[in-house]
Amino acid sequence: MSSHHRQAPGEHHLSENGIAASAKESKHSLRLIKLLKRTSLYLLPFLAFVAQAAAPSLEEGREHWAFQPLTNPTVPDVKMKTWPKNDIDHFVLAKLEAAGLQPSAEADRATLIRRITLDLIGLPPTPEEVTAFVKNDSPRAYEALIDRLLASPHYGERWGRHWLDLARYADTSGFHNDLDRPYAWKYRDYVIRSFNDDKPYARFIAEQIAGDEVEGANEQTLIATGFCRNGPSNDDNMGKTPEAIAQYKADQMDDIISTTSSVFLGLTLGCARCHDHKTEPLLAKDYYSLMAIFAGTEKLGLPSGAKDAKDKKIADSAQVMALIETKPEVPATHVMLRGLAANPGEQVTAAVPVVLSPKPLDFPKPDKTSLRRRTLAEWIGSPENPLTWRVIVNRVWQHHFGSGLVTTPSNFGVSGMKPTHPELLDWLAGKFIESGGKLKPLHKLMLMSATYRQVSSEPRAESRGKSPLDSAPSALRSQLFGRMAKQRMEAEVIRDSVLAVSGKLNGKLGGPGIKPRIRAELLDASQRNKWPVLKTEGPDQWRRSVYIYTKRQLLMPSLELFDAPTTTDSCAMRTQSTVPTQALVLMNDEFVEEQAGYLARRAKTEAGDDLPKFVEQLFLLTLSRKPTEQRLQQSLEFLQTRTKASDETTALKDLAHVLLNSSEFVYIE
Repeated sequence: MSSHHRQAPGEHHLSENGIAASAKESKHSLRLIKLLKRTSLYLLPFLAFVAQAAAPSLEEGREHWAFQPLTNPTVPDVKMKTWPKNDIDHFVLAKLEAAGLQPSAEADRATLIRRITLDLIGLPPTPEEVTAFVKNDSPRAYEALIDRLLASPHYGERWGRHWLDLARYADTSGFHNDLDRPYAWKYRDYVIRSFNDDKPYARFIAEQIAGDEVEGANEQTLIATGFCRNGPSNDDNMGKTPEAIAQYKADQMDDIISTTSSVFLGLTLGCARCHDHKTEPLLAKDYYSLMAIFAGTEKLGLPSGAKDAKDKKIADSAQVMALIETKPEVPATHVMLRGLAANPGEQVTAAVPVVLSPKPLDFPKPDKTSLRRRTLAEWIGSPENPLTWRVIVNRVWQHHFGSGLVTTPSNFGVSGMKPTHPELLDWLAGKFIESGGKLKPLHKLMLMSATYRQVSSEPRAESRGKSPLDSAPSALRSQLFGRMAKQRMEAEVIRDSVLAVSGKLNGKLGGPGIKPRIRAELLDASQRNKWPVLKTEGPDQWRRSVYIYTKRQLLMPSLELFDAPTTTDSCAMRTQSTVPTQALVLMNDEFVEEQAGYLARRAKTEAGDDLPKFVEQLFLLTLSRKPTEQRLQQSLEFLQTRTKASDETTALKDLAHVLLNSSEFVYIE
């Protein structure tokens, strides 16, 4: 698929007849039909989309739920009066009760502190923090824990990483030469700082779209426009002819338009580059009208090695990577037939999609710049724009609860999924706007709920021996947030947690990207902008993974294996694959093995010669809980056997290695 036609989530070609035929052909069709009925709440939006043969008209599109003004829903009444801890729980419980279900029990305190600490700062709690929280019976202990974590500088590192996924951040340009972007890291640090400062979301939007035009523009707001520059580029090989250069610039502009519309508005506008959108009320004219808003921009700060059309290296002393305007005049923008710059069609004016704003935006008189991007940013961040606020609160919910209220987080269009809890989505958006668009109060609201505090797994006895049909209520409860989703740590959190429990994590904040050790035989795959060969690692490499230099041509293998994004396009939701090589890497990787040795040494120092205490300390460090009696005995027997085969030091290290390889370590209950 070409870069100028990205398939929208849900852009399929199934038919209702095909589904019906499959059901009839099944010997268990009656059971399947019953199951479909019981889960229709989630299948109906999908089936409704499947039945849709063409994109809706503008009039029909304006009726789409996501384009409607925010409602002011009434908090529903519930039968189970003792369960809710805040209004979120009323919305969730009302859905559960309507389905004849109940929420799950509250998780124990050791589970809660591990869950919430990994969630907010991406690091496991220390044994001392776990012990103090478990023993603290104050009614404010849980709230105080949330406040402490939100105030940590590590919060920005954790939640900034989520935004960097959306912003397709990388430190190199990609393509053949994969040029270094020497100052790209300043955008990454800007994002982390913005999260730590709890910058109002509307301002965060404006700085990234129009940082050179906003009030109080400075170097930091210029750096913020790196959002528009983060995508892959080929500045040293864009072509030599005027036609080739024009097409290259159009392709670069496509990256800006597609990412801006999907990240802030949840729209797949990039699919309207070559023709009117096939499944959305979005026109090719909408696409090029948005392009007209960015038409006067130019790059400030280029990758080292960039060349001009005459093959001469470009001297660029700007120590930023920004997108700016330097004059008020803007070149004309034309529809590009089939997305080709060489085939201009009708001229368009600057505008946002007609389906979202029937009345044209009022662009001010140009000043030193056209002020078009600032006007766009103000429209996106306006409290009157329902899409913006629904999209961002859904993203926050997704990362806390494992899935969004809308399960297509960057597609709120007609081809996206409908929300499971539309009233809750609007209620949260309203609360977020009331808080001035600050994320930390929104986090706290979600985390204080009883919904967030539920256990993640039902008792094994409850699920043993059930058929898929019998398990339908259980699956439905998960989809209705009637229990907490068990989540595997993200790639960066696994690495950071290994360093944290071993005691070797370097907490230094910010600065140019680090380059940890990669096996020498893998480095041959990337001949340009080469990665250094390291035989050993030390504190300089043992920093948080958000600071690892992101080289598009050679992603950090251990992170890529655990589904770190490719950085080519905006990533709204990471894959959670389960493949044998993941276990093999945790078992055989040099980094994990070395850190297991440091972990064992740390636990030994704290436990002395008391082996049961050593095992207990090891469990507290890695799993945030003491071992059961059975696990303690298994661990002691393991140590005894391994000591006979080698020596005690090796045996202690091997047990530490086992725990770092366990599912209990890499999964968050």
